[in-house]
Parts: sequence; structure tokens; C-alpha cells
Amino acid sequence: MWHVGLLFVLFLSLLFFGFPIFLATGIAGLVMVFLLDIPLSLVIIRMFGGISSFSLVAIPFFVLAGNIMMVSDITDRIVDFANALVGRLKGSLGYVNILSSMLFAGIQGSGVADASAIGSIMIPTMKRQGYEGDYSVAVTASSSAIGPIIPPSVAMIMYAYYTELSVGRLFLGALIPGIVIGIGLMIAHAIIYRLRGYEIETESFHIGNVLTTFVKAIGAFIMPIIILSGIVFGVFTPTESGISAVLYGLFYGLFISRKLKLKDFPGIFLRTAKTTAIVLITLSMASIFSNVLIRLNFQRIVIALIMEHFANPYTATIVIMLLIVFIGMFADPPILIAMFSSTLLATGTVLGFEPIHYGVVMVMAIMIGAVTPPVGSMLFIACSIADVPLEKTVRVMIPFAAVLFLTAVLTLFVPSMVESVVHVFYPAT
Repeated sequence: MWHVGLLFVLFLSLLFFGFPIFLATGIAGLVMVFLLDIPLSLVIIRMFGGISSFSLVAIPFFVLAGNIMMVSDITDRIVDFANALVGRLKGSLGYVNILSSMLFAGIQGSGVADASAIGSIMIPTMKRQGYEGDYSVAVTASSSAIGPIIPPSVAMIMYAYYTELSVGRLFLGALIPGIVIGIGLMIAHAIIYRLRGYEIETESFHIGNVLTTFVKAIGAFIMPIIILSGIVFGVFTPTESGISAVLYGLFYGLFISRKLKLKDFPGIFLRTAKTTAIVLITLSMASIFSNVLIRLNFQRIVIALIMEHFANPYTATIVIMLLIVFIGMFADPPILIAMFSSTLLATGTVLGFEPIHYGVVMVMAIMIGAVTPPVGSMLFIACSIADVPLEKTVRVMIPFAAVLFLTAVLTLFVPSMVESVVHVFYPAT
């Protein structure tokens, strides 16, 4: 037991002293390798074996597809369509921000990309219209968490890889919870908008404008249909769906929007390579950490502690979710997924939950860490765009983070939110 405690103390201490996430996990794992007298060959095997998977190849393809679509002017078209739908409501820009993230989630599957793409348009616009910078950041960062929930989702692909669950089932299971998150954030925005006393001009509603913007954006909405239908009906694997997304993105950018030019490709490939490298080096180092946890019987320890102190499976799960949110304040979602997925799957099974349902709930809890200080990547990106200090956003983020957590709890208690859609396409489950 003390070995497990030492491992996490080392990890958190390294983070506290400013070490990058991948180094913190790698060094902490390496120290335990020496203390436990584990062969050093394990380090090399786990570093390369942890990312040597055909399933993980889907990640760079989805990132590439998203970068192609962003250059192809798709973000502007999505925002225009969202504005046409909800621009007449009080606090319209907040609704547009959230709705745009929901629509963009069906294209990219990455919260970081969502925060960058939507935030770069919506944050300056909200500030010009009279919203304070910290509030613009809170709306943008919290709605970016929808990106890894609504399919396609890079986070779900990773969770499926580490737990050997079906990517298609996880994708479908997360669809309704992702929509509910968006609705919850809109309700929170409506309340806070009034409490802050904002009085910002709205636009008039025209059905013609809705139809025009929808026609312009419809090319974007075809991509998630291709990805989901292809996976669900067995036309291609998740990795092949990433390739099809890239091919469709190229077709859309070159022949439909005609915004994609040859001179754009070097920048697109460079951004994709950087994002992929960050994800894979993080997963590579986390594989060492995860393997040490397995050797220390971490799963057995966690399950024993939970069964000893919490008789009710729902109470036990909420405690686990709170622990994940706390650790997520110091570690990005890819790290948490790599380190704890197998443990979470085993724990959920012992507690009597259906694996897909439990997986969706846990990924939702994991994503909260990406919008909470001090390490939240999506919050950091939104703050950078708005030129707002991270510490200034803490208070205003609380109600939005609460919505994310409460939606995850609601999904836990209402499994039909996950299972209803899954059962339509996988009746045997």
C-alpha cells in the first residue's frame, strides 16, 4: 500500500515543481521501477508498446481531419448557423458559443481544438459586445468539454483502447449525455446572464437566415454521419473512419468551400504532428506509470477499499468521480485515461454497472479536469485567447464546472441516457 502512496506523492510533487505532465509520470514510474527491482527493459517495452496500436492511429487522423476542416472555413459557418438559430435570445452570444461547441464536437472530437477554434471567434466577439473577459472564458472553456463527449471523441477512442470496449458503443452512449451537458450549460448561462445584469443587444430571427446558414454548414454535419454510421454498421474500423474523415475533409475544403489551398498543407501537417506528438509522448510515459500500478495490485486495493467503506455502488462511484476530478486538476485527461481506465472498468464491474454506461460516466468526470485550474488545458487556451489571468476565472468557472459534474452524476443514476441509443444499434447488448 505504501508503494502506491509513494508513487502518487512523487507524481504530484513533480507537478507542483513545474515538471511537464509526461515527465512527471515517467519519472515517478521510473523511480518505482528501481525501488521494486523491476527489469529496466520494462521501461522500453511499455514506452513503445503503450502506443504501438492500430486503434491509436485513429487519433492523428481525427486531429488531421479537424485541422483540415478548420482551415476550410467550417468554424465560421457553424457559428453563423448557431447564431441564426439562437441569436434572438437574451444572452445570445453565450448560447451561440455553447451551441457552436456542440456542433463542432461532431467534427473534431477534441476539447482543445474546440477551445481554440470556437474560442478564437467567440471570445473576442463576446468581449466586444460587453461580456467580461473572465465570463467569456468560462463559457468557452466549459462548452469545450462537450467536444470529447459528443461523438466522434478522441477520449472515447483512448478509453476503448485501454479497456477493450467497443468504440462504436461508447460513441453512441455518449451522444445524449453530451447534448444534456449543452442544455445544462445554456441554463447556467441564462441564470448568470441575469445575475450579472447584462443587457446586450440581440438579433432578430429570420427563418430564411436559418435555412441559408444551414445550407452553408450542411457539409460539416455530413462528417459525423459518415464516421458514426461507418463504425456502427461495420463498414470500417475507428482508424479507417479517421481516414475517411480526412478524405471527406479534403473533398470539402477543396471542392465545396474551396478555402483549402496547397499552401495551407504544411501548416496543417505541422499542427497535427505537434498535437499527436504531445498526446503520444504523454500516453507513452503514462504506460510506465500504469504498468507499475498494475504490478502494485492497484485495482485490487481500490476495489477492496471501496467495498469496505461504501456499501452503496452509487455512493462509491460518486466518491471515485470526486477523486478523479481532484486528480484532474493536476493532470490532463489523456494521462487519467491511460493510468486509470483498466482500474475504473474493474471497479465498475465489481459494483455491478454496465461497462459502457460506467465508461461514459467516467470519461465525463475525467473531462472536468480539463476546465479546472491549475492545469486545465481548455481553460488555459481560453484564458490565452481572452488575455485573462487564469486565477481570475476560478470563481466564475464554479457553476459551469458544477453543471459538468452534475450531468455526469445524472448520467450515472439514469443509465438509459447511455443505453437507449446503444440498444437501438446494438440490440443484443
